[in-house]
Amino acid sequence: MSSNKKYWEGRSVQREIESQIIVSKYLTKMEESLREAQHDILRQIESFYSRYANENQISIADAKKYLTPKELSDFRNIDLKRFREMSLSGNPGYDRILNAVSYRVRISRLEALNLQIEMRMAELYSGVNGLQEYTYTGLVDVYQNSYYKTMFDLTEQGVMTGTVIALSDETMQEVLSYNWSGKEFSERIWGHQESARQAIRKELERSFASGRSIQKTTKAIMDVTDVTLSRAEALVRTEANFFHNVAAQKSYSDAEIERYEILATLDSRTSEICRHQDGKIYAEKDYKPGKTAPPFHVRCRSTTIPYFDESEYTVDEKRQSASGLIDSITYEEWFKKYVK
Repeated sequence: MSSNKKYWEGRSVQREIESQIIVSKYLTKMEESLREAQHDILRQIESFYSRYANENQISIADAKKYLTPKELSDFRNIDLKRFREMSLSGNPGYDRILNAVSYRVRISRLEALNLQIEMRMAELYSGVNGLQEYTYTGLVDVYQNSYYKTMFDLTEQGVMTGTVIALSDETMQEVLSYNWSGKEFSERIWGHQESARQAIRKELERSFASGRSIQKTTKAIMDVTDVTLSRAEALVRTEANFFHNVAAQKSYSDAEIERYEILATLDSRTSEICRHQDGKIYAEKDYKPGKTAPPFHVRCRSTTIPYFDESEYTVDEKRQSASGLIDSITYEEWFKKYVK
């Protein structure tokens, strides 16, 4: 193996590690937001029990009783007013939730509780400091880090020289809407919100149907929201791998590199599909995540490296570029000088 190929393997692994470090920072913030939402939802349930429970239990019949005129008025003027002020127009459930109660003259206690929880879940996903905001920002950071640093690596190795066009907002919007696994990224986010909403609703109905205490109901809801965090983490880490690799692929394309090689992380956790893909070489024009490029599965760690014929490699020295050997330069110096 030439030293040049070792260089690319090291750089590729480093970029994947960097992408996961970036998303870890945002996942920490996402967990904080989810814990706040979890606390608010549990507080709503505790309030529900304190208002309607008999000996620490609420029957399904009591849960389905209609709100009194005053309770309904308070619900409309306090809870719904707050929800309208969230300005969550980007959330597909926004209008559905509002319309569900706008023209209702009677609403059950359980419906009101479920709607309060739905509002908080909508805020969690698409409000300020919501899961969507943190995810989008984190993945943009992953993409930009991978693209610019791969371009720097290509420059340092003499594969390309000259100015690099800065990534525009339009480019990032296009990348974020890329459909690679059957659903656009935003659809997967909303799918998570909907599944969490349904799971909470189901647990509440089970609690009231079986006469669960507030302690057991609280435990069930905490379990559901913990699953929400786990699913969000799996999604974000998988997407980070996708954005890291698709950014590297864009750098190969911009540098007119025609082929790339799959590089799997070979250890006890490596999947069979990644072991099978390791070392395979594909044409850049055939790049297709999930088929010819990572991620091949959830939480995939595989990456790619640019492929050159052995004749293109040199041992213990940089490749010759159009303007001679590339002088030593730091990433920060390169970025300021060449990214326009």
